[in-house]
Amino acid sequence: MSTTRGERSSGGGLGLAARFALSMTVALSVVMALAGFFLFSSTRTIVDEAVYQTRRDATRLLAEGEVERAKDPSARLYEQTNDMAALTEDNHLKRFEVQITQGSHKAAHAYLYRWDERGNLLSPIKDEDSTSKLLGLFLGVSAAIILVGAGVSVMVATKVTKPIDGLINDVRAIGRGNLLHRSGVNASGEVGHLARQIDRMAGALEEAQDAEIELGMREREREVAVEVQEALLPQAAPSIPGYQLASKQRGAAEPGGDFHDMFEANGRIVLMVCDVSGAGVPGALVGATARAYLRTELARTDDGLEDALKKVNRQIAHDVRRGMYVTALCAVLDPEDNTAILACAGHKVPLIRWEAAEGNVRLVQPEGIALGFDEGPIFDRSLELLKVPIEPGDRLVLSNTGPPAVQNPDGAEVGEKAFYRAVARNAEHPPEVMLKRLLAGLEKYADGEPFPKDISIVTLARDA
Repeated sequence: MSTTRGERSSGGGLGLAARFALSMTVALSVVMALAGFFLFSSTRTIVDEAVYQTRRDATRLLAEGEVERAKDPSARLYEQTNDMAALTEDNHLKRFEVQITQGSHKAAHAYLYRWDERGNLLSPIKDEDSTSKLLGLFLGVSAAIILVGAGVSVMVATKVTKPIDGLINDVRAIGRGNLLHRSGVNASGEVGHLARQIDRMAGALEEAQDAEIELGMREREREVAVEVQEALLPQAAPSIPGYQLASKQRGAAEPGGDFHDMFEANGRIVLMVCDVSGAGVPGALVGATARAYLRTELARTDDGLEDALKKVNRQIAHDVRRGMYVTALCAVLDPEDNTAILACAGHKVPLIRWEAAEGNVRLVQPEGIALGFDEGPIFDRSLELLKVPIEPGDRLVLSNTGPPAVQNPDGAEVGEKAFYRAVARNAEHPPEVMLKRLLAGLEKYADGEPFPKDISIVTLARDA
């Protein structure tokens, strides 16, 4: 976008070139005035002394008879009085011309002479006309120098300020948000260096703006993912006589679609924890889709856990883009039988069973591949169901891969074995207290580092 000179100057004042030329002209005028006054005074003194001496010489020559007869008609004869030529007609000032002969040189001069009371020629007096001419000469020369200096100042100022005006327009364009603008100033030296720096600044601002936009989009995406994830969490734990249930969800720096759920269906309690590939909004949407399918199919307990997972696998494989998948660890509790039917669809963290009678932790992990990898045959053949007894005081813990993946400032992960030991140390506590202590231990290990993955944990405890 082009700008006018009026826009370049603040408040409609003079531009940079005009101010520079005016400043130089004023400075030059002051210098010339001072120099002219000094030179005029000195020259006038020298000239006055030279004229005075010349006229005295003319008087002496007149007295010695080396001056021819006057051409002035009003003049008479010349006679010598006190070594000076005298005109004896009256006592008034006379202007006359004399022809001075000195060697072979002759020149005509006009002089003014001062006379005494007796009519004697005493000395030449100052010629005011000559002084005025000398003053005019100095004023004329000074004015010419000032005009020439002003013209040169304007030329230099224009040449110097033109690229600067261009840089001002460049900065103004960038300041108005046109970060794609680049300077068209082609100059060397400091001005050229400044133009290159302005281009670098515009490039850096463009990158910063892109980064800010991307950061804003990522932040908004994160907010959406968190909102979706929070909407997937169970509102309350089902109430089961003789059992206690608790769950915890802790989001990562970049939340994904991992989730957990627990609900009652036809007198049975369904527990599940799922890992979702991908992060952000895509992962959250896949997680929401998988939760809806699982919750719908698992609520139909008449079809059985195996059939429900097979249906969900086909639905996810059909609806979710290739490469996305969901792992699931599902347990269906029968409170009357005090057993849980367990199925694993490619979930990496097994069911953690703490046996109260022996005080040991046992890991239970049936066979199975992730939901969405295969549309049916392979998934159906690999799916395995196991029945897990639940004795008085026992604890069942279902977890995603978030807890073992927690890292300390050195980048070392907690690991699965350390997580299992932490479960064993806190298993005797009520489920809610146990989960709080597990999360506190993970936060202490991370020592301020953000969790790399979402953390989802569900625990079930049978009263002793």
